[in-house]
Amino acid sequence: MCSHGTSGTPFSVALYPAIQALEIALGNSLNATIAEAFDNPWWLDANPPILKPQEQESVKKAKEELARQRKPLEVGRVVAELSLGFWTSLLDARYEQLLWPRLLQPTFLHMPRHARTRKNLSSRFNQIRHLRNRVFHHEPIWRRDLDRQHTEILEAVGWISPSLRDTIRIVDRFSEVYTLGSNPHRERLFRFLRESGYLR
Repeated sequence: MCSHGTSGTPFSVALYPAIQALEIALGNSLNATIAEAFDNPWWLDANPPILKPQEQESVKKAKEELARQRKPLEVGRVVAELSLGFWTSLLDARYEQLLWPRLLQPTFLHMPRHARTRKNLSSRFNQIRHLRNRVFHHEPIWRRDLDRQHTEILEAVGWISPSLRDTIRIVDRFSEVYTLGSNPHRERLFRFLRESGYLR
């Protein structure tokens, strides 16, 4: 999971910690659970394959990227290199018979049992993935129900690791930024541009 700078709208920047925590938690939890279920730490490369062709291609590209960076080909590094889109794809109906529902409970140990279905998880994590892509590609997000979505991201992290969710809450500034709104930041930006001579 790659790191990102602090460019973008104040709302986007404020969402980074929660989104990155979710990416790490989901990838690590799915990797650990699937590796244990198939008794294979290198399940990403299992033969016969566990993954469908599209996901196999993602693993291939992740390994090629590690080779390009001259980094050791280790399971943890490959897991970290795979995108949120890769991990959410494992919640697709295509993997219903192979992975679900038997792996739901160990992967999402703290999710309420009545709601713990592949369909619910796929819907939640794909919504977060769409928001994540807009945030990290610096696309407009301020018209969305960001307060609710931020809450849902933290809730999803808590389904996997309540301690990680609580840690993120300590450093998370989204509620503060959301309450203030974007106007103070816009005013500072326009003042800077005027003072710098870019606006007259």
